Amino acid sequence: MLNTKGIMVAIGILALLMLGVACGNGEAATTPTSGSVANAAGSDEQPASTGAPVSSQAVAPAPATVPSTTDEAAVEPRQVLASSSGFSGSVPVAALAQGGSSDAGIWVTGQGTITLEPDLVLLNIGVETMADTVAIARGDAAEAMAAIVNAVKARGLEDTDIQTVSFNIWPRYEYPEVLVDGSRTRKQTLVGYTVSNTASIKVRDIDAVGEIIDDVTAAGGDSTRINGINFTIEDTSGYMEQLREDAVNDAIAMAEQFADLTGVIVGGLVFISETGGGSLAVQNFGADDSFMIARAESVSTSISGGELELKLGVQAVFGIVQ
Repeated sequence: MLNTKGIMVAIGILALLMLGVACGNGEAATTPTSGSVANAAGSDEQPASTGAPVSSQAVAPAPATVPSTTDEAAVEPRQVLASSSGFSGSVPVAALAQGGSSDAGIWVTGQGTITLEPDLVLLNIGVETMADTVAIARGDAAEAMAAIVNAVKARGLEDTDIQTVSFNIWPRYEYPEVLVDGSRTRKQTLVGYTVSNTASIKVRDIDAVGEIIDDVTAAGGDSTRINGINFTIEDTSGYMEQLREDAVNDAIAMAEQFADLTGVIVGGLVFISETGGGSLAVQNFGADDSFMIARAESVSTSISGGELELKLGVQAVFGIVQ
């Protein structure tokens, strides 16, 4: 009887132990875990648990994305778009979304051009004198420049039409060959000073430019320097509205041509920006017209203004309707 009771107690203890082990295994089976994943370097580090049950089925790990060794790996995806000449055809996709439409795809540059005759001449004039001393060279330059200013004022120019561009004084050296300890060498020798004074003058009477140049050279004598001439338009503000209209119309026509060539329909305007700002350019003359500024056979210098092109551009982006 005692032995029977001992056997029953032993069986009970064994049953309790088996029940505890079974409960532990069941809890482990239902507890979410992400398992152990070996990384590319061979590490068995446990990643953070996701809270989702893990299937017992073996799954091959996804191939790791190897970053490019070039800068292109960090660049935002770009979409190639149809564009006119002179305008980038590759833009960030995010930029299109910010522009109001991720489908924007036709980028064009329109241009407006007006041909005009110049109404203003910027003449760069000056004097250059040389003397043994700075004082003499400066005095000669001042005298010559004063005579030139008086000459252009006699033609109706005001003080506001004359602007000093530069004034310089520098020494002049010669390098004669001398004999030193039986060897020939060159020695720097100060021989005098040079004074240069230049100014820009505005001439609104185009027909009088040649005569003004003659007056300037006569007043300044051999010290006179003519450094350049520039034809321009004094006030371009009155032409800007027409230029913008022409540029926009050109951009629209170009976008429609792109659409026709690619079988799509032009959508709404996404972006537009003005470029150029009404820049001036000398009209391109052919070889037969290369004598625009001609060499004169008469006493008076012949100057011709020709024509100028006033230009303004716009960059525009249009959506695409499939």
